[in-house]
Amino acid sequence: MEVQAFVTDDETWVPAVAFTDREDSLLAGSVSFPLPSFLTAAEALGLVESSDRLIAWATAMKLRALARVEDAIGEESPRRQENQPVRFGGEEAHALAVSEVSTASALSEGTAARWLNDAADLAASHWEVLEAVQDGEISEAHARIILDQARSIPAEQAEKFSRVALRRTRTRLGRLRTPAELRTCLRRLRERLHPESLEARKEAAQRERGVWFSAEPDGMCTLTARLTAEIGLAIFNGLDHDARQAGARAAEPGDVPAAGTAPDHHTLSELRADAFTYRFLGASDEPESGAFRAEVVVTIPVGQVLGDGVDWSEALSSELETAELQAGSLGTAELELAELQGYGPIDAATARRLAVLAPTWQRLFTDCTTGQALGVGRAAYRPPQALRRYLNCRDGTCRFPGCTRRATTCEPDHTIEWQDGGTTDAGNLAMLCRRHHALKSIGAWTYTHSGAGNLSWHSPLGRAYVTEPAHFGMPGHPIEPPEPTLKPPDHATAPEPPPF
Repeated sequence: MEVQAFVTDDETWVPAVAFTDREDSLLAGSVSFPLPSFLTAAEALGLVESSDRLIAWATAMKLRALARVEDAIGEESPRRQENQPVRFGGEEAHALAVSEVSTASALSEGTAARWLNDAADLAASHWEVLEAVQDGEISEAHARIILDQARSIPAEQAEKFSRVALRRTRTRLGRLRTPAELRTCLRRLRERLHPESLEARKEAAQRERGVWFSAEPDGMCTLTARLTAEIGLAIFNGLDHDARQAGARAAEPGDVPAAGTAPDHHTLSELRADAFTYRFLGASDEPESGAFRAEVVVTIPVGQVLGDGVDWSEALSSELETAELQAGSLGTAELELAELQGYGPIDAATARRLAVLAPTWQRLFTDCTTGQALGVGRAAYRPPQALRRYLNCRDGTCRFPGCTRRATTCEPDHTIEWQDGGTTDAGNLAMLCRRHHALKSIGAWTYTHSGAGNLSWHSPLGRAYVTEPAHFGMPGHPIEPPEPTLKPPDHATAPEPPPF
């Protein structure tokens, strides 16, 4: 690769990268771009986006080439001793491809094998995903998440899953989801499309539960537990509650650190680790020890609670007390869309069991037509508990574009500040994590409520983004995708130019 500098008509220095690094190189041509040091912030951000598209195109070409390496080795039948038995379980072409790629690219054989396996799957049954990478519509990270989720369902459903998943890479209003957002979205999609019931899969998965110890450097260790979601989340929520309580106590006025010493500030993660120790081993100086009663929140569409024969909209408009909804009414309901807050979809049996064990039901329902939470009222400056529950359910996560921090750990923000006449109601509140709350408070990022629970964000560089409320129990798009092309296009004869 050779970098050459030249001057454009407007005397802006521009480096041109010519792909002539080796005589046997199959890359030809050049790519030019503005020198970053001459760009404004907006122009530099545009160059970042252009670079991402170039990287995505190059990655797609690499994956296509990797898929071809293994196919070509099989077709060309490399030499071997005829008197030798068949090795590698008959997968000699794959083993040879792994050895060639690992040595040529200076990769471990395990990494080379993963690249080859991904390339083979993307070039064959998930070719539409590879097309999207090549066109710069999604990144390699998005493609791998789709592929990982597709591999976890039966092969006959995997191709359909990847087509639908490709559409879920964007929100209803067209914003590209981050890989973390996409992973959460596709986990819900997987539960809806998997031919085997979630209850049966959970029963089988419980045989893999366990606790593992791993020694780490510097006198530390890692303790890992694989548990059912409702139990693991209850433990984590309890530790998180203890940690936040400890943090609040530490922030109270009290002992002043000695001269010349810095105050002992602990991160939330450190405090959770301390709470874990106190709960299991005990500590005399802690106000709470032993088993805790943690909170988990299960969201169930109200139509499933009241049953098909009940006019749930009329029931909600009446002064229906929470206690009147008996957990036994869930016995015949099909709770396919129940959701464990902070985790995702759960099976009907678990939802019913948690409902029966619950000491009380909060008066918060979801509309089974829209999937959005129904309101609970308004109050003074600080949102009351009922309104906080509503905001947690409506927003699901921090409402900043791409942020996935749980709403329960976020702060309610007044869109129009209280001192500027803003009110404390759902139409003027949004849950923001501390970092993004600060960005909004200093006036760098701004947002407005644009109807249907959507927030319209504007960045300091003038870019616009829209974030949507959580839609518990509702698919992001119709499950049935458009009719696919009968076969993938043939790129061997007429490759398309890169999208830049």
